[in-house]
Amino acid sequence: MRRSTFIAAALSAAVLPFAALAQADYPNKPITFVVPYPPGGVNDAVARVYADKLSAELGKPITIDNRAGAATTVASNFVAKAPPDGYTVYGGGTSLVINPTLTGNVQYDPHKSFDYISLMSFTPFILHVNADFPAKNMAELIALAKANPGKFNIASSGIGATNHLAAELFKAQTGLNLVHVPYKGGAQAGQDVASGQAQMMFSASLEAKPFLASGKTRAIAISSTKRSPAFPDIPTVNEAAGLTDFEAVFWTGLVVPAGTPKPIIDKLQKAVAKVAADPDMVERFKQQGVEIRGSTQAEFLEHLAKEEKRWVTLIKDKGIKAE
Repeated sequence: MRRSTFIAAALSAAVLPFAALAQADYPNKPITFVVPYPPGGVNDAVARVYADKLSAELGKPITIDNRAGAATTVASNFVAKAPPDGYTVYGGGTSLVINPTLTGNVQYDPHKSFDYISLMSFTPFILHVNADFPAKNMAELIALAKANPGKFNIASSGIGATNHLAAELFKAQTGLNLVHVPYKGGAQAGQDVASGQAQMMFSASLEAKPFLASGKTRAIAISSTKRSPAFPDIPTVNEAAGLTDFEAVFWTGLVVPAGTPKPIIDKLQKAVAKVAADPDMVERFKQQGVEIRGSTQAEFLEHLAKEEKRWVTLIKDKGIKAE
C-alpha cells in the first residue's frame, strides 16, 4: 500500500468513531431554525412555538433566524448550502417546490438539496369579501361574477404566494373572470378588502379572523378539504361551489440540508412527532384555524409530490411568472 493511501485510510478510520459519537451526542450545541419570512406571520408564529418546545425536548437552545426575501428563496438557498450536521433546520413550505418553476432563479434542487423530516402545520385560507359586496354566499358570488366578467378583483399577498395560487385555482375550476391584484404582503391586501378597495381575497385563517370578527368582511368559503373546527359554519370551497378537487393550504415542515446523517434525522423526526402530539400545542393553534400535525418522512415526501404536481401544473398552464 502506498504511504499516502495508508495515511488517508488511517485518518478516515480515525474520523469515523468521532462522527458516530457526534451523531449519538446530537445536539451538543445550539440549533438555528431558519424561517423564510419576517417576524409576525403564520409561518413565524408556528416556527417559534415549535422551536421553544423542540428546545425543551432536545435539551439545547434553538434560535430563530428570520431570512426573508425573494419569496423565500433567500432562506432556501442559505439552508441548501448549510453544513448537513443538524444544526441548521428550516421551516420550509410550498415555495420550495414551486419557486424553481415560478422564478427559475434558485440555487437549489428541491429533490436533491434537502432532506425532509416532518410536516408541522397546515393553515387553510378563507375566501372573504368586503361587507358591502352584493353576494352573500358562493352561489351568489359565482352568479354575480359570471354576469360581470372582469369587473371584480381578487387580491393576494403577491404573485406566486400560496393565496395567489389559490385564487388562480379557484378561477380555473369555476371559470370565473376575476382580476388578480397582487400586493406586497397580506396585511395591506386584507385591509383593502375590508375598506372596499378590493372585493375579495383568500386570506390565511389567522389573518382573516379579525376582519371577520369586526364585520368588515364576510366569509364565503374555506380552502381546505374539510371544515375547520375553528370556523365550523364556513363551508369548504368544494362544498359551496360544487367542486371535487379544490384544496389550497399553507403548510410548513421541518427541512434540513441534504446529507444530514440518518440518526440525526430520526432524532429530529421523533422530537417533532412528540411536540405535534402535545394537546396544548394542538389546542393553542386550533382556535386560530391552524392544524398542528407531524408526519413520517415518507408522508412528507408524498405530500410534497402532490403539492408540486398541483401548483407547478397550474403555474405552467396559466403562465404565471414572478415579478
